[in-house]
Amino acid sequence: MNKLKIGIVGTTRGADFYKDFNLFNNVEVKAIMDTDKEALMKFSEKYGVNKTFSNYEEFLNDGIDVVVLTSPIHMHARQAISALNKDIHVLSEVTAATTLEECKLLLDAVKRSKAKYMMAENYCYIRENVAIQNMVKKGLFGEIYYSEGAYIHNVKHLQYDENGDPTWRKTDTMGKRGCNYGTHSLGPILNWFNESVQYVNCLGSGSHTSPDNEIDDTTIMLCRTESDALIKIRLDLTSNRPHIMRYYSLQGTKGCYEAPSVPGEKHRVWLKDYNPSSEEWMDLEAFYPEFLPEDYLKMPVEPKNANHWGADYYMIKDFLDCIMHDKPLNIDIYKALQLTLPGILSEESITSDGKQVTMPDISKW
Repeated sequence: MNKLKIGIVGTTRGADFYKDFNLFNNVEVKAIMDTDKEALMKFSEKYGVNKTFSNYEEFLNDGIDVVVLTSPIHMHARQAISALNKDIHVLSEVTAATTLEECKLLLDAVKRSKAKYMMAENYCYIRENVAIQNMVKKGLFGEIYYSEGAYIHNVKHLQYDENGDPTWRKTDTMGKRGCNYGTHSLGPILNWFNESVQYVNCLGSGSHTSPDNEIDDTTIMLCRTESDALIKIRLDLTSNRPHIMRYYSLQGTKGCYEAPSVPGEKHRVWLKDYNPSSEEWMDLEAFYPEFLPEDYLKMPVEPKNANHWGADYYMIKDFLDCIMHDKPLNIDIYKALQLTLPGILSEESITSDGKQVTMPDISKW
């Protein structure tokens, strides 16, 4: 079988993807695209990718099979649509789009295309999140009805590059109010519930740490699911504190899960069937042998060397497997929009004093 020819857009996060894709024998990174020609030259010299492009359409016409989008968020939808129109598979960084109209156009493009589209929500592939998902399926937590997720990452210093120009963090996340970068929290949680969000409410703390910033220090998004379960998402990109980028909590009728909130803590579960007369927490790792897939348990060298605690390896592996064997994607366009749309709707809610905003029915688009 011929190797899949990969093209990557963006030299910063793209460098991570370059290294992770090279862990697989059935692909070859053939081209890199970036509007920064100096960054292209440095990337080419460091990694030996000779085909470099500063024009996206020329890049797409170079015979690549897959495009990996690590460009600024506001470019994701239109770049994905251009690739899909040429029947080129797309792996897009989060989020899938920034407006309702972009979501509709992207969905239409996927429906028309012969290629596959996947949103690269790597947090869905973190081993703890995978284990919890499988434990939920087996009923260990009973009926689950509440969950929390938090992405707390002080990135004030990353708003501008060394030339003083605004980065994607400034233009796409820190330049507008709302929980518009919440998919790292929401993605795994919606996997646990196996349903979509129906309503969104969003409120902010106001700007205290850096009054010159447009956004709230802390933003809270509340989501109601189809079964009337409640989800709370915290997004915080400016508060002065150590980061915690993968906090989760889950509550069910027979048990609960708490991720670490500070370094050194363990992932903990309390399960009524295992601790009927005790309030003692159990280490989540004790459940890995039964509730993690075999390739997670073996944990070969490749995922250990991959980014985001090995999650990027399993995400790319899943993506490539679906392309090679024409299988359904775990984070297809419908799941991508289910994760992206709450953040878009939160922008409307937060500017309207937290009013409830209803999710559109994308099955009717």
